[in-house]
Amino acid sequence: MSSIINKKLYALVAFALALVGVNTQTGAFAASSALTSTLYASAAHPVLAIPGNLIVASVGGAITDVTLIGPKVPQITAEALPSTFYFTFVQKKGNTTIDIRDIGILDGNASLIRPVRFDDGTTKLVLHAGQSKRFTLTEVMAIGTGTMRWAPLNHYVVDWQFVAETA
Repeated sequence: MSSIINKKLYALVAFALALVGVNTQTGAFAASSALTSTLYASAAHPVLAIPGNLIVASVGGAITDVTLIGPKVPQITAEALPSTFYFTFVQKKGNTTIDIRDIGILDGNASLIRPVRFDDGTTKLVLHAGQSKRFTLTEVMAIGTGTMRWAPLNHYVVDWQFVAETA
């Protein structure tokens, strides 16, 4: 009798999970700004973060707030997919150079990806106090757990741990 109940319970749970999967919006489990916590980072004290964390980065005497959201991945099944990250930089004090060469990605296969430009074509710019800039960065990468590193002035400041997954 208990095996029949267990089978029915299993079928009911599987059905419920299937419904949740059908009704869950794309990216529903991705980090969002609603999950924001603030972390303070510098070359002397780099941090490990997740997408959605607000990073207050001290870089060469300048203070920059950085937020990363993503990756957003198309909801298809494949070994490697285009994954889009969303950066927001807000300059609080001094000047900070945002250079694409300061960003590195380890994808789900632990392959190193060195981006060559942000999606708008920008490779480098200087933010002055009071300025802000939003960028998107799209790279084809293996799905799975990965890391994005920002190392301005060649000094590691923050690693964001992320999961690129599909439905």
